[in-house]
Amino acid sequence: MRFAALIVAALPLAAPAADTPAPIEDLFPLAVGNKWTYKVANQEEKFVVRVARQEMVGEQTCFVLEGHLRDRIVATEHLAFTKDGLTRFRADKEDVVPPVTFLKAPGTGQWPAHYQLGERSGSATFRGVGNGSREVTVPAGRFRAINVTADVTSEPGTGMRQTQLWYARGVGLVRQTIGDPKNPRFMFAMDLEKFEKGE
Repeated sequence: MRFAALIVAALPLAAPAADTPAPIEDLFPLAVGNKWTYKVANQEEKFVVRVARQEMVGEQTCFVLEGHLRDRIVATEHLAFTKDGLTRFRADKEDVVPPVTFLKAPGTGQWPAHYQLGERSGSATFRGVGNGSREVTVPAGRFRAINVTADVTSEPGTGMRQTQLWYARGVGLVRQTIGDPKNPRFMFAMDLEKFEKGE
């Protein structure tokens, strides 16, 4: 099973009294040692994402996130905050050309991406939900989260899938779902169980 990213013991943060724009970096706190543990729907195993280190991809310093399943690394990605937002520069061992920005400041609206990943090409349309947020309840607690939707098409032959991502201030990704719009019975989902800050 392929886990997307990315694509993070702390108690849930108290929600602010009113929605205020969060700095983009606050919506996915990247620091070496930060760790997110997720419950995967219909599975007993936990999916754990950890910020392992920093590495260069070309001239860009990136945070390396490792996805662990059954104590094995099953996925890695290289992420960095750029002037455009949170951007993926590498997935597993393949560079994303050009890098894809998948999280922008709330209120950005819609933006497209076209990229090459090894022998595969893909395109995506990302949509934000404005400046507002809504309450999301996961095993880790209740959070005010903003939502980003991505319609992703990969070639050759994988078709289109829709990803829904929910980001909470100071915590990061608290929920992710991946589905096939043509087959609503197929759905991969994971919810945050615990976020631990690195020392």
